Amino acid sequence: MSTPPRVFISYSHDSPPHKQWVLKLASDLRANGVDVVIDQWDLSPGDDIPAFMEQGLKTAERVVVVCSEKYVERANNGQGGVGYEKMIVTAELVGNLGTKKFIPIIRGSGKPPVPTFLGYRLYIDFEDDAKYPSSLETLVRELLNVPDPGKPPVGPNPFDGEGKGKIVVGAANPVPPATNASPDQVASPSDDEIEPMVAKLKSLITTPSHEWNLHDLVVLVANEARSKIEQSVIVDYAVPPTSEELVRRVAIADQATNKLAHLFAVGCHWANTEQAKTFSKSLLRVLIVPNPQGTFYKALEDVARYPALRVAYAGGIAACGNDSFGVLRQLLVDSRARVRNQEPEAPLVTVFHNAAGFTQRYWQWLPGRERHFVPVSDYLEESLRPALRQIASDEEEIAVNFDRFEFFQAMIYGDVSPETSDRFWAPLGTFMWRRRDLFERTQQEIERFGKSWKPIQEGLFSGSPERATEILSKLQEFASRVRGQLGIW
Repeated sequence: MSTPPRVFISYSHDSPPHKQWVLKLASDLRANGVDVVIDQWDLSPGDDIPAFMEQGLKTAERVVVVCSEKYVERANNGQGGVGYEKMIVTAELVGNLGTKKFIPIIRGSGKPPVPTFLGYRLYIDFEDDAKYPSSLETLVRELLNVPDPGKPPVGPNPFDGEGKGKIVVGAANPVPPATNASPDQVASPSDDEIEPMVAKLKSLITTPSHEWNLHDLVVLVANEARSKIEQSVIVDYAVPPTSEELVRRVAIADQATNKLAHLFAVGCHWANTEQAKTFSKSLLRVLIVPNPQGTFYKALEDVARYPALRVAYAGGIAACGNDSFGVLRQLLVDSRARVRNQEPEAPLVTVFHNAAGFTQRYWQWLPGRERHFVPVSDYLEESLRPALRQIASDEEEIAVNFDRFEFFQAMIYGDVSPETSDRFWAPLGTFMWRRRDLFERTQQEIERFGKSWKPIQEGLFSGSPERATEILSKLQEFASRVRGQLGIW
């Protein structure tokens, strides 16, 4: 077994949170086979600080330079310990200009992102905490000298001795390995993040006197998700849509909304109708209303609505699991938004499915969904499974609640969408072949309970069993027609 590489971390003591972040990085590096030297572990009271820095920099095989804004400023101005380290590093760089010993990483950096003494060396970006795992992997691979497996091997010469042959085109996988993982593996928050957050949520839901605290918790997480979305490529609609671009944006959305999806899965399962207003307000925080200027692509507008759709699914599935139709009404009907800024507000369910955006063929670009009839539905069921396991006893219960949500989503859409002379349309899902009995069972429930049927009691379908029966009949006919078109019998 090879000896772990000895790595010195050079950084500035900007603030307690920054020191804690650097210590976390050092701990993660040690956990991944790197022998880290850092002042927080290896410098004791009474030690000679300049000697520690000089010895650490000279004896280390590699040096990770954490380039925060203050570090860059102090290095460029030759101030303090950072300035002293700069002198030592500069001397070594002068003696060996081609050395790869020093690896800049940027964290809270300004302009320039790295100090001038490091020149034009390629840095690793640690600015976005959401991308920390992939940045850490890049750093660990470099320190351990393990190449990225994504680089394809060199193939044979395509031409024979007479110059005849055919070149290979399109050999590379169009989906980056980081986003080609199954949704169950993408960007799931750690148990250390989820468990205390969910425990606090449960406490707040069961304690009505803490309604403002419930608001603060859920809206805070929603704002965090919104910030990540707004800082990402999701809000750029002028890039030509490709399979790689769509998959990349969906992966970013999954990562940005994972914590919020966990909160919605638990909260919307147990919340009462009044508490549901907090969740509907938070849902609107992550809804992007595209306002493209100049060139734009409709496909990327649809992707911009995907983060909010994902959160709505988490809450809607959870609500259906507890027959909480008041919560479902809050999420899909009482929550109102615009398709475009200049258009009137409409129930959120119609905004999501405007122009049948999530049924377009380009969603088959999602990993493993190339031949799926409802690729977004199938992807969401798998993507949200970790969050839904908090309220379901097994995978079958998740599937049942998923189908019930999409079934009622379709009925609600059919009820609240504007009447047109065209044939009935509603967003379908796997329920149209996996749970066909829902149609008959729902009709029986309407006939049996009438105005006491829970969705009617919560104000859906205008409080009218007759209206519910009318929509159900239209939905059943529409689903049957679509099954015939798809060859599903």
